[in-house]
Amino acid sequence: MAQDGAKKRRLINDDLIKAELNLLRKDRQKKKNHDPMPRWKEIVLMTFAAILLAFSSHSFKYPNHFVIGGVEGLSIILSGYLHLQPAKITLISNLLLLVLAYFIIGKKFVIRTGYVSILNSVTAVALDYILPLTHTLTTNKLLELILAVTVSAFASTILFHVSASSGGSDIVAIILKKYTNIEIGKSLLMVDSLLTIVSIKIFGIEIGLLSCLGLIMKGVFVDAIVQSFNTAKFFIIITSKPDEVGSFIRQDLNRSATVLDGKGLYKGKNHTLFMCVTNKYEAGLFGNFIKSIDPACFITIINTSQIIGKGFYNPGI
Repeated sequence: MAQDGAKKRRLINDDLIKAELNLLRKDRQKKKNHDPMPRWKEIVLMTFAAILLAFSSHSFKYPNHFVIGGVEGLSIILSGYLHLQPAKITLISNLLLLVLAYFIIGKKFVIRTGYVSILNSVTAVALDYILPLTHTLTTNKLLELILAVTVSAFASTILFHVSASSGGSDIVAIILKKYTNIEIGKSLLMVDSLLTIVSIKIFGIEIGLLSCLGLIMKGVFVDAIVQSFNTAKFFIIITSKPDEVGSFIRQDLNRSATVLDGKGLYKGKNHTLFMCVTNKYEAGLFGNFIKSIDPACFITIINTSQIIGKGFYNPGI
């Protein structure tokens, strides 16, 4: 009876693996050879991210005067002196920075960044007329700070994945990097921190401290979300079934691998070693398949924060 039960469980497990593989094959037909993302899809994602950033600023940052660095933070501070809405100051600032970037960085950068930057700023200005806010959405400022940072971090991650930027302080960073040896990350952090400290003097201790907290959360959230999007699985497999494993990698996963011949130190047996990278979804299928055809194999799975190459993140614009 126990053997029948074990056999039945193996058959069920094999059926599940086959069903998942069929779904994977259909998906692979749409993504043949892991081709780069189509241009129209990049534009859709950039548009979505730009509008999401505008909603975050309009709904949470501007009404609460959260100065979390960047051009938007400077615009919130200047709005009280220039008697202009922060969204309009941000739009003017981004346009000036884009003109500067056109002459210093080049046309290609300005087209891609300019689209996101201007759409973000124009949407924020439009929202001031379509959905004007005379007060904050809630009385819970901490909740609104968390939402502001989370939504912005998610939108920034989308832009990162399509090699785009929201402009603003990013343009300043690239210009500084081109002409100086200044450590850009530290410099921008210092400027952002200075703006946040100034907000304490202008908007009071509560808003100032919340802005400081938001600046810290911003870095943590962006890193966490980017890493969760980029996480891949690096497999090191020692197996005596190289043909089956190789066929699965090529035919079912539509990926490649580095294959080495090896010898075990303990018993001196010859084995084949595969090194292969998959995404998180493929990893589950891969692990189940290998164990089903070679229960004695040895598998090491390593989480990686970033893979650069075909089928994974491409840093080129």
